[in-house]
Amino acid sequence: MRHFKSPGHAQRFLSAFGPISDHFRPKRHRLNASVYRALMQDRFQVWNEITDGKTAA
Repeated sequence: MRHFKSPGHAQRFLSAFGPISDHFRPKRHRLNASVYRALMQDRFQVWNEITDGKTAA
């Protein structure tokens, strides 16, 4: 709960962050390196399509 002003604020953040985090965390122990790289490339492409390639900052 560090840096959150209330439990509700933490829950709102985590409810949005969970699916995004899962998108970029495949079960690596089940994949070899080439399959992992291809999978991550596809996932980043999907992410860029959804966000229109915009970056934070």
